[in-house]
Amino acid sequence: MKKKLALTFVLVALVLCVLAVTVALIGAKDGEEYAKTVLAQQTYSSDTIPFKRGEILDRNGTVLATNEAVYNLILDPSVINSDDNIKNPTLDALVECYGYDRAELEELLSENPNAQYIRYEKRMSEENRDKFLAIEAEVNDNMKIKDKIDGVWFETEYKRVYPYSTLACDMIGFASEDGTTGRYGIEQYYNDDLAGVPGRKYGSINEDSNAELVSRDAVDGNTVVSTIDVNLQAIVEEQIKKFNEEIGSENTAVIVMDPDNGEVLAMASYPYYDLNNPSDLTVSGYFSQAEISAMSEDERLETLNGIWKNFITQTTYEPGSTAKPLTIAAGLEEGKVSTTDTYLCDGGWDIPGGGGRIGCINLSGHGMLDVKGAIIESCNDALMQIGWQVGAEVFCKYQPIFGLGERTGIDLPGEEYGILKSEEEMTQVDLATNSFGQNFNATVIQMAAAYCSVINGGSYYTPHVVKEILSPGGDVVESMEKTLVRETVSESTSEFLREAMLAMVDNQRSWSTAIPGYEIAGKTGTAEKQPRSENNYVVSFCSFVPASDPEYFMMVVIDEPHVEDQSTGGYTTYLTHDLWTEMIPYLNLFPTRGTDETEETEPVAEPEGDEESGEEAASEEEIPEDEEISEEEELSGDEAPPGDAEPENGDAGGGEGMNEEEEE
Repeated sequence: MKKKLALTFVLVALVLCVLAVTVALIGAKDGEEYAKTVLAQQTYSSDTIPFKRGEILDRNGTVLATNEAVYNLILDPSVINSDDNIKNPTLDALVECYGYDRAELEELLSENPNAQYIRYEKRMSEENRDKFLAIEAEVNDNMKIKDKIDGVWFETEYKRVYPYSTLACDMIGFASEDGTTGRYGIEQYYNDDLAGVPGRKYGSINEDSNAELVSRDAVDGNTVVSTIDVNLQAIVEEQIKKFNEEIGSENTAVIVMDPDNGEVLAMASYPYYDLNNPSDLTVSGYFSQAEISAMSEDERLETLNGIWKNFITQTTYEPGSTAKPLTIAAGLEEGKVSTTDTYLCDGGWDIPGGGGRIGCINLSGHGMLDVKGAIIESCNDALMQIGWQVGAEVFCKYQPIFGLGERTGIDLPGEEYGILKSEEEMTQVDLATNSFGQNFNATVIQMAAAYCSVINGGSYYTPHVVKEILSPGGDVVESMEKTLVRETVSESTSEFLREAMLAMVDNQRSWSTAIPGYEIAGKTGTAEKQPRSENNYVVSFCSFVPASDPEYFMMVVIDEPHVEDQSTGGYTTYLTHDLWTEMIPYLNLFPTRGTDETEETEPVAEPEGDEESGEEAASEEEIPEDEEISEEEELSGDEAPPGDAEPENGDAGGGEGMNEEEEE
């Protein structure tokens, strides 16, 4: 027996020795490859650590866009299935908290018994997360029972939140669900600054071939401080909304700027949309639920893109009479026009070279006007004569100087260029109509930036909507100082135009913009849209205060007001008056003149009567060759007065209508 045991021991020892030698040989030859194979079969988690997208603030630090933590509910079937004392109480808690279908949960666990990560619900609120955590703590802390809740955990993400909902939607834009991509507005233009870098937790193999957990922290995005004043923005949007509830339009837009540095203080166009739910068409109030339901998917997307589009920077229009001061400025700067020059308005102007006749707003004529009077009366006849004095070469030279036809460089995406006639393309009819703002296209931001330069003494600053960028810790990363692009006009020209536009407002009778004690200056504009036969108009009004030393500039544009006579530009002065009335107290502007120097006239809600008015654009092809247009057929008017009143002072009750008549 002892011999047998000894023999068995020797044999086992020999086998073990052979195995040891074999393992050693394999390890020496292929050990590294086998180690990789074994390690590759191990499971290591790799989790993303989300970043916080940078906040967007107004100029005073009010939060316009921020982040809110949300939670994804994660199931780990490998843990839940490991014990009935875990599975049953865990499923009970999920059903109790969230009303999940228990049979559906059990089927999911059965089909994926070894899975370790199933995202069962996304973007849960903190309140809902805490409901489950409370039950979990209660069960797991109870030492008297074997039941344990396990295999459920919550993954943190961040949801973009806009505290003011629709406020400044055109300027702010919105972000994707995961916060990585901005669309429209500041969110898109400054996406590289706002978007952070996600962190990660993942398993790795160290030099000793051991698995270890490595963590790389997320880097949060920078904070963007805008030039927006949230209080001014709220005033603007409230007045726009009020106007559209009372009258309505296809689009109503307002921009408020600081003319001395190009900062945009408020910018809005109606209809608005909810930044927290930008795809909800019901928020705009522009469409009924029935209309939305009837839309195809393509129609719905087209409609949404139209609402998301910034009318002020991404739409071109014919500016009408707001361009008249620019024409005069070009003539004054080049010495082609003097402030003492006079012009006889006899109701229209015969285009040199047989180009036909284009009528003025006042078909009976304004009589003799000087340059200031041409602005006060918004006389097309005088402006066409000034345009002839200026000439195509100078006129085409100054349009780009004023920033027309090119992007201003505003820090918002998708800015349009505009459409201008070149000197080579420009006919005598083009020069005549361009001189009073018809037959060329600009954007609202181009006109606003041009006006700011004309009224501030001649300095053209790049318009911008962001003041500075801060690091997550609050340090200044970049400061957006005012950028002087060029000088447009001299101080003397600027002073003259300020005085002329102050006189224009002071001479308004109906639809007055004047507020007693304040120097409000401005210029109205009306332009007939293409196709001319449809009689659709864009009406606008540029104004600033105080006229002697402008601190604030505002432009109001109404696209196709919902009235019978759209060419009644008084609607813009009506809205402008209400805006300044609300804004001046907030801006803490003190009166700069005696209250007896201006006489405020209460704006009329809506004009009556059937006067025809407007600016019918002329082109060489449109000029009649074989028939004469009678006075009754001629269009007239920029700002038709309410009721049947005759216009007393140009744009106060008339405007830039355009007529053509065969030259005799």
